[in-house]
Amino acid sequence: MRKLGFFLVVAAWGCAPKELLPRTAQGTQVVEVRGAVRSGPHPLGRADLAKLPRLKVRGIDPRTGRSAEWEGPSLAVLVSDRVDLKHGADTVLVRTTDGAATPIPLPMIRQLRPVLADHVDGAPLAVAEIAWPNAEQRGLATDPRAASWWARDIVAFELVDWQRTFGPVLSPPEGAADAARRGAGVFAESCIECHRLRGQGGQRGPDLTTVASRLAPEAFTVMLPSHPGWKERLLRDSPDDQSAAELWAFLRAVASVPPSAAPAGEELAGDKAAAK
Repeated sequence: MRKLGFFLVVAAWGCAPKELLPRTAQGTQVVEVRGAVRSGPHPLGRADLAKLPRLKVRGIDPRTGRSAEWEGPSLAVLVSDRVDLKHGADTVLVRTTDGAATPIPLPMIRQLRPVLADHVDGAPLAVAEIAWPNAEQRGLATDPRAASWWARDIVAFELVDWQRTFGPVLSPPEGAADAARRGAGVFAESCIECHRLRGQGGQRGPDLTTVASRLAPEAFTVMLPSHPGWKERLLRDSPDDQSAAELWAFLRAVASVPPSAAPAGEELAGDKAAAK
């Protein structure tokens, strides 16, 4: 009987509903968790964020090189632990006030436990930002996407299924050259945060769906090195990098497809809001 009682207690504990984020913001909304969440959307005010578990991480801000202790609510709690995720949700799109949509793999957030930092070395931050433990987890420095993950001025965390949302729009047309297929990876890695393609991506920069039909390849080659995002890529890659040619091959292949025949990804909550 004792064993039976023990197992009943364990089973009841395992079935207990987990604590979820609120459905109504306490005070003025400062951020929202939305997208592929059954329990949401979850608008959050400062008071709501203050109630969440807090963590401290040692990190180096890639923009400034500042090494410090960053403190704030656990990002994993915000986008995973306290939301009811839909099946397939594996990516967090971090939407910011300037129109960027930075994709971060959800497993990276769960594993490395970054924070939505509101304090640095004990002093309050004027604007919260995502801070990562890259001073302790040196492997983060080898990931070319990691610098953009230090997002700030955040308005929403949007959960998506990467394959359903971006797989179709990043797929080169049938018969496209191998360079175009490699260029799709370049776009996903270096461009999608700021630029839309076939209706998906960020809105910080112009839509690039038809850029190859409006711009000569020579003009693209001349313009690209001055692009801020591309400068960051050149700092990471070797001088004989073929990424620019592969990116152009991909954009040229995309532009060759009539709009009516182009594949479309799953519509995002942010796009629905923009359409209203």
